[in-house]
Amino acid sequence: MRADRATVRGVSRVDDLRKLDQALSRINRISTGRVSARNRSERAGILLSRPAISILGALQSSGPVRLSSLARLTGLEAPLISREIKELGDDGYVVRSSDPTDGRAGIVELSPKGSDAWNRYRHAADDINAETFSDWSSDDLRTLRVLLERVARDVAKGSSIFQRQSKAS
Repeated sequence: MRADRATVRGVSRVDDLRKLDQALSRINRISTGRVSARNRSERAGILLSRPAISILGALQSSGPVRLSSLARLTGLEAPLISREIKELGDDGYVVRSSDPTDGRAGIVELSPKGSDAWNRYRHAADDINAETFSDWSSDDLRTLRVLLERVARDVAKGSSIFQRQSKAS
């Protein structure tokens, strides 16, 4: 489907969609970039890599999981997950064990130290967000949240349409 080229006040829908794409890309670069992650980590008093933080967050949300599930939960590649889990385990942030239903598979879960580190990181991110949006009204924040949730759903839906089309060709 081609983007609608209708214009409103001299601005085409395609122009608006391109500007939206640019804004979302910029937000993604800023919010997931090294500087942002470093600021959160420093404020939280933890010095972990972005992949390690991602793993801690996934484990906090999911509870104990097989190592193979972490790739799906984090979007990280299996070799990177293996290296990070080894370091996180060596540093006491996660606990590794064998899967009781399949001894060949490994299970990983947060240790108390890992849970504490994730909570400190999350609180640091909350503080940074509170400062960033300090002059926004509660209504404006709620509206932004609702619209961004809608954007996320629609982008995910568009992504799965693209994946289905790629597999079909």
